[in-house]
Formats: sequence, structure tokens, C-alpha cells
Amino acid sequence: MQPQWVVMLGGPGSGKGTQAEYLKKENDFYVISVGDLLRAGKDEIVEGEGRAIGEIIGEGSLLPDSVITELVRTEINTINTAEKSVIFDGFPRTIGQATALTQLAKEFTKAVGKVLHFVVDEKVLFKRILGRFKCVNCGRLYNDFFCKTKVAGVCDICGCTSFEKREDDNEKALKRRLDESHAKTEVLVDYYSQYGILKTIDATGSVESIRAAVLNSLNLRNEEVA
Repeated sequence: MQPQWVVMLGGPGSGKGTQAEYLKKENDFYVISVGDLLRAGKDEIVEGEGRAIGEIIGEGSLLPDSVITELVRTEINTINTAEKSVIFDGFPRTIGQATALTQLAKEFTKAVGKVLHFVVDEKVLFKRILGRFKCVNCGRLYNDFFCKTKVAGVCDICGCTSFEKREDDNEKALKRRLDESHAKTEVLVDYYSQYGILKTIDATGSVESIRAAVLNSLNLRNEEVA
């Protein structure tokens, strides 16, 4: 199969990041996670804002499209796009970013082939986000509602007793992020629908059922879920 560029749309906690990691590990996709790029550059000052990226993220606000696009462009330049399929997780989030991605694709002689829209109930999203935490040593993810440690305060994998939450995983920031998602990124569903490349993924079920739907949408097979 020819390398493909795939966009994942969905609110925070919709599970798109988890599915992107599966595609990376089991199907050799390269994942460009804008969230990871932003956290890596959290101390960088945004021109025109006079504030660091980390400060803006902590407030639950979105960065200017130009800043996001340049971060993505820089990351694409590290990839062998002739051989690697690419997942875009968290980009685009606005029509402006979608237009920028189309231009980036042309620059690299590619095209956005599929757009996966992850749909999940907002109550479930709140539990997924506000309940998640990870081991500071090995990075194992847990959740207060769905996946606690077997022994309270002790990582199942490495035995570490230190855990952390993302700085923007708080109710105030999450509410703002969800409001912005509904107000801005949902228009992308209509935008991509007109090109016939949008696929809706029911992201309320189990990780395995969501993965099966993702693979089916991308015309991929996995013996474990086939």
C-alpha cells in the first residue's frame, strides 16, 4: 500500500492518541502529535503573544495557526515521506490549519487520504481526561475511573511510586478546550465531508473495537482483531 496521510479529528480524550500509537507500533505509521510538539517547546515565546507556549496551553487556549503549522512543517522535514505513512493527531483544528495542511501536502507531493472523526459522549470524555495520570518513570498510563494501579500508589510495571498529570488536565482548562473544539474544529467535519474522505469512528467502546474500526477505515488488517 502506498504511504498515506491520515488526519485524526476528535475532542480531548476521544482516544485518537491511543489509536495513533497502535498505528505507529503495529502498522509503521509516523505520528505527528501536535500536543507532544507543543509540550516539547513549552518554554518557547510565541511571537506577538509575549507569552510562552506552556502558559497558553495551561489556560486551555489555542495557539495561532501559523505557529502550529510551522511546528508541523519542521517535523515533516524529519520524515522520509516517500516511505512513511503519517498520522496527524491534533492537527488541523481550524479551517486555516486544514488549508495549511493541504498546502504542506502539495509541497511534499502528498495528499490527505483519510480523515477519521472520533465521536464519544462528553461525560465519558471528562472521566477519561480528569482521571488520567501516568508513572513518571516508565510512562505507563492509568485512570482513576477506568484503569487504576493494582496496588494503590504503585506502578504495575516498574514499581515506581511517583505519578503525574498533564498541567492542562483540570476541569477549567478542559471545559474551555471542549468549548473551543465544538466552536472551531467541528466545522472540519463539514469541510472534509465534501471531499468524501471523512470516516466516523464510534470511540465510546473498548480500545479493541475502536482499533478494529480504524483499521477497517484505513483498509488495513490486523490478525488480532480481524
